[in-house]
Amino acid sequence: MATSPPSYADITLDDQMFADDLKQTMEAMRLDSFKSLVNRHEISKMMAVKLRKLEAYDIVIICDDSTSMNTKTAHPINPRAAPTTRWEELKVTVQMVTEIAATLDDDGIDVHFLNRDPIRNVFDVRQLDDAFESPPSGHTPITRVLKQVLSEKRSRAVSESNKKLLILIATDGVPTTDMGFDDRLGLWLVLMQERDDAGDTPVVFLLCTDDEKEVGYLNEWDKEIPGVDTVDDYYTERREILAVQGDDFCFSKGDWVCKMLLGAVDDDIDALDERRVGVMEAAAFYPQMTVPRMPTLLSPTETMKKKKKKWGLF
Repeated sequence: MATSPPSYADITLDDQMFADDLKQTMEAMRLDSFKSLVNRHEISKMMAVKLRKLEAYDIVIICDDSTSMNTKTAHPINPRAAPTTRWEELKVTVQMVTEIAATLDDDGIDVHFLNRDPIRNVFDVRQLDDAFESPPSGHTPITRVLKQVLSEKRSRAVSESNKKLLILIATDGVPTTDMGFDDRLGLWLVLMQERDDAGDTPVVFLLCTDDEKEVGYLNEWDKEIPGVDTVDDYYTERREILAVQGDDFCFSKGDWVCKMLLGAVDDDIDALDERRVGVMEAAAFYPQMTVPRMPTLLSPTETMKKKKKKWGLF
């Protein structure tokens, strides 16, 4: 006896159940990937929790590939270690940013350069290999590239995902025009006038040098321009944070990358090098620390009873 085919409603319901199961599976895989990443990079619990804020942002990195990024730098801790170039150090940093951000930004991150083609929708660090293969060369046209990013990402963020825009700019010097002339005024005007809402479009500058003559202007803008943050190299940032939080404070390289991403959107993280964290927050950074138990508050009657028992009145 022939059976009747399933109704349209049954088919639709089955499709919806399959879609829901697939969504749950993908979310579980993303969560497992995130947990693995947190453990691998020794990211503190507090940073890991706050990273969820980045799900509200499209993330873009602008990498300085100007000639000065060929400069070699000695290891700040181990003088016997072979010196590396700023470009090589930047590649490692961008790889870490990609790993962390790609688990939170569902369409991957975009990586732009000043003198070579951008890479869009990056999920895997291997997508960066070709772009970093050739040595850096050219001027530092940050203003032009930032304007381009703001123009194309602003329209996409509004029309497609309605996400905010977080821009990370890694540089070791003064911005220039394509002809090599100083363009600090042009960059300042873009930061002040061409972001629709500075709070919805934070810009973070990663300083690839400690030469104050080259990047001192960015430290001034950090205080003067809303929605602008600066981050030093890992060892400098760690030294400044431990000077405030104490030598037992845990601040891994993974935490440094998290601070880079969160500093412009979370006041507590931004202030790690300015004021000590509270007891509850500190417990998330100190692995061995336990939060002290709060004393039980007694009513006046119970307090009086305890005093009477202490003095043997009853």
